[in-house]
Amino acid sequence: MGKKKGRGRPGITLEDVRRACQELELQGRKVGPSNVRIELGTGSFNTIQVHLRTLGYASRPRRGKG
Repeated sequence: MGKKKGRGRPGITLEDVRRACQELELQGRKVGPSNVRIELGTGSFNTIQVHLRTLGYASRPRRGKG
């Protein structure tokens, strides 16, 4: 059988996002998905947003009208 292909880079972890948030706070910068991604240099906005919610930095998504 053939070899399994790697998945590319490993994903960011909750701890990665926690450290980035702490660094942003120390620098007096806003904690949000864009700044966290800049601080980390990688990561999808969706994954970062999920971790920010887990850490209490972001509110739940709003439901649409109707």
